[in-house]
Amino acid sequence: MKKVFQYCIYPVIMLSASFILIFGMKNGYNMYLVSLPVITLSGVLILFLERWMPYEKDWIKGKGDWNLDLTYYIINYCIKLTAQYLLILLAQSISFFNWFPKEQPFWLQVILALTIIDFFLFFVHLQSHKYKFLWNLHAIHHSSERLYFLNGDKRHALHQLIEGGPGIIVCMVIGTPPVVIITALALLAVNMFMQHTNLDYKAGILKKFFCVAELHRWHHRADFKDAQVNYGAWLTVWDYIFKTAYDKPKMLTKLGEIGIAEERNFPKNYWKQFLYPFSKKVQQQSKTTLLMLAFVLAGTLSFAQTTADDITGNWQLQDGSKRIHVFKENGKYHGKIYWVKEPAKQSEIGKKVLWNLVFDMDDKEWNGGEIQLPDMSHSASCYIKLKNANTASVTGYHGMKLFGKTKTLLRIN
Repeated sequence: MKKVFQYCIYPVIMLSASFILIFGMKNGYNMYLVSLPVITLSGVLILFLERWMPYEKDWIKGKGDWNLDLTYYIINYCIKLTAQYLLILLAQSISFFNWFPKEQPFWLQVILALTIIDFFLFFVHLQSHKYKFLWNLHAIHHSSERLYFLNGDKRHALHQLIEGGPGIIVCMVIGTPPVVIITALALLAVNMFMQHTNLDYKAGILKKFFCVAELHRWHHRADFKDAQVNYGAWLTVWDYIFKTAYDKPKMLTKLGEIGIAEERNFPKNYWKQFLYPFSKKVQQQSKTTLLMLAFVLAGTLSFAQTTADDITGNWQLQDGSKRIHVFKENGKYHGKIYWVKEPAKQSEIGKKVLWNLVFDMDDKEWNGGEIQLPDMSHSASCYIKLKNANTASVTGYHGMKLFGKTKTLLRIN
């Protein structure tokens, strides 16, 4: 039964999304009321399926990347929505060629537009592995150390424009209706989920035609020379034409590390990654600008000069039930219970409840670690912020920081 499901999941999700999108767009429904729910619901469904039947169990927990990848997705999708709006305005004000076969069925028009866009996505992607500046932009996408549905859109904003722009412009010039282009882009968004997902599905014969996760995972291998395969976004035909397709029995073996082996200290926040492709001079100018702004704001922030070791010392939960000693070990911050109020809970003394926190100078917080208080059934990701010198908030969360639970710590001298 599991094997049947594995082979059915890709065609079911893609055909369902295609049917809803094509039906809604063809019949004149608002494009945002059609595309946004389809993309969102597809993403949520794939998220739950990943957790139920993962390809790689170690990728479920994440590597402190969810918030960063979600930031990328929101920013890049807003760019796409803006581009779609501009596309409609241009189509209304500029007369393009009338070469696109508008008399054909709507679904066929969508396939044709998507094929054109897909070719240029492939071609720019291929060049991005050959030329240094393009690679520096594209490296952000490869910096992820795990694969799951959300990081398919982890792209530098400039690279997204360079990659997606040519195909859309060609479609516009030949007279493709905007609604056709928008439908094609929505379908591509769903396929990008399925291409990068951690869901252990099988595509069977379909992987000869479509760029599925089974193929694309090999493009994300950590060793740069091993990643020069399977560039396609939707169709595999371009990889076969340019002889970059990789689909061999060896693929049944373990995938290996994901990421960029040659760049182990890749920046971890959005702004640093945004500046990563540019010269040291541009980076320094940007840092100088930020420092000037920080200097202006410094007077209003009593804890603006927060340093890494400010978190060390003895702290008490706000309800007074427990006291925790926070200490530094091997460059990371940990916390152990050293006192409890209730005699019946003396066994908790000495238990480590915080571990592996690192100081983030940009965000003025300690993050990347985990928390598990005695009343918690399992550990959670966490971060700590100082409200002032003697008050800190520690937040535990699964997935999104927004939905975390926060406890207040009070310093004890």
